[in-house]
Formats: sequence, structure tokens, C-alpha cells
Amino acid sequence: MSNRAVAIVLVSVLSIVLTGCGTVEPTVAFVPPSATAVAAVLTETLPPPAATSLPPTDTRLPPTETPLPAATDTPLPTQTLALPAPTPTWTPIAPSSYDGVRVTAVFNAGFLITVGDKRILIDALYAGYPEGILKPVVYSQPPFDNVDLILATHEHHDHFSPELVDRYMKENPGALFVSTGNAVKQLIALDGGMRERATAVKLNPRERKQIEVKGIGLEAIYISHGTYDVPNLGFIITVDGIRLFHTGDLSPDHVTVSYLQDYGLPEMQIDVAFVPDLLLTTDEYHARVLEGIQARYIIPMHFPYGAAPPGIEDLFPNVVVFGESMESWVLP
Repeated sequence: MSNRAVAIVLVSVLSIVLTGCGTVEPTVAFVPPSATAVAAVLTETLPPPAATSLPPTDTRLPPTETPLPAATDTPLPTQTLALPAPTPTWTPIAPSSYDGVRVTAVFNAGFLITVGDKRILIDALYAGYPEGILKPVVYSQPPFDNVDLILATHEHHDHFSPELVDRYMKENPGALFVSTGNAVKQLIALDGGMRERATAVKLNPRERKQIEVKGIGLEAIYISHGTYDVPNLGFIITVDGIRLFHTGDLSPDHVTVSYLQDYGLPEMQIDVAFVPDLLLTTDEYHARVLEGIQARYIIPMHFPYGAAPPGIEDLFPNVVVFGESMESWVLP
């Protein structure tokens, strides 16, 4: 066979082969990969994750500038838990009657006032103070037994608890309750049997009302809390010629010197006034005490006992500062 014939035969054979197999890359044969093979390839060929890449889904996210606390089975400590709550040891303070005037601090703005055989508990039945203090008050252990009059200046939870007032009154059938309309409504809704023993005092701004309760002279005056939807009553209590004044949550930004003088407080010759400590620690509010009330003695309230701001005694020589719950002070 001639060389030309051989060449023609080779070209023909090659053409037949290419026509039957299709066009392919001459050096790589394509094989469909399995899923395992794909994963292996990706694992082998992807570069390591950069510093900003997300970690695997079963790993916690790295901390940010404001990390969230990790979830645990034990509740995280709070500021309340971190700070030890006061746990004073309760001891009897006064007999059932006292020949004179004795004031016993309960907590926050709560006090027991004993004048002779009369007892008044004001802003002291609420659930915000420690159990060691709560128990003798609510269960009317001496000297908290046989209270004649329970007062709540307003309905806020750090001054009044309808459940605790109800419990106390059930154990002391002679106790009467006087407060705002909202507080009385809550008590009656809880226990309709208290309707005959609870008196609601509803006042508009600058109004006043006098009540006689079991030989105790009581005058309620409207003292602004700073918001009209929370009425706050100031109570002027008169027993055996002794006059005490509890302001409740007086708002010094709304209650001015003239506001207090319009009620005639300086002329009443008040023996003891219970006022928010802010009136004593802020220079611009001092006149409300010195000119608007003019009481013989001032008892600050609404501050943590044992943490009274320094210097109050220097500014107000007639101030009586309680250092802890269940302390008592006798009017000279």
C-alpha cells in the first residue's frame, strides 16, 4: 500500500472514533462525583476560615463588645442579691400603751406612732421590706398589736399592699383603714368585708378633709406627688395635743413653700414631721421644711436606713435620723 493510502486509512479511522465518542478534553475524563467526594473536595480545597468567619453552628458565637450572659441553670446574680439585705433582730419596743409619744421606724416611709394607748401605723404595710421586718408587723406581734388606725398615703407598692392590710385587719378587728379612693377600692375588691372598716378620702388639689377616728384627730390634705393620676395624701395626726405630719411622697418640684403655707402648717405648731430626705439633702428644697412646715422635729424618710447622707444633723439640728429598722425614738 502506498504512503498516501496509509494516510487516508488512518484519517478515516480517527474520524470514526471521534464521531462515536464526541468531543472531549484530550487529557481529563469527566466522572460524576458522589456527595462524599464533593464534601471531601470542598474540605480539602477551601482555605482555612479567616478571623472574621463565623464558627460552626454548634459553637457559641464569639464575644462582641457587649456580650450577652451565658445561659445557665442558676439565675444570674443581680444587684439586689449581691448586696446583703438588712436583717435586724426584732425585739419588743414598747408596751401596749406608752405614757408619751414614741415613733418606731419600720422601713422606707413606714412608721408606728404610739401616743398613750393609741397606735397608728402609716405606710408600713407593704411587701417591699425584708422578711425579718415583715413578720412582726403583719402578724401584729407587740408592739404592732392592737393598732387603732392604719394609714396609707397613696397606692404605690412601696407604701401600700392591699393583701397585707387585709391580713392585718383580719387579725385585728378593731383596726380601721384610711387612704385614697384607689387604695380603698383595691382593698374592698380583695375583701368585700372590709367595706365598713375602710374610709376613702378623695381630694382635689389644694383640698383638705377632717376625720375623727377612735379619738384620733385626722386631717388629710392633698400633697402633689408630681402626677395627678396618683393622688397622694398628707396626714396631720393629732392625739392628746401632740401633732404629727406625714407628707407621703411629696414632690418638691410641685410643692412650694407657699403651697405648704396655704394649708397653715407653720401655724399648727407641728411636733414631728416625716418628710422625704430629698428635702433635707438638696439646698433649694430646704425652705420647704424651714418655712413651709416649721416642725419641732424632722424625721427623714424614703432612704435606706444606715445610709443617711452625711451632714443632715449640721443643717437641721432638730432632725431625728433612724439608723435601722425597728429603732424607736421618744419625743422629749
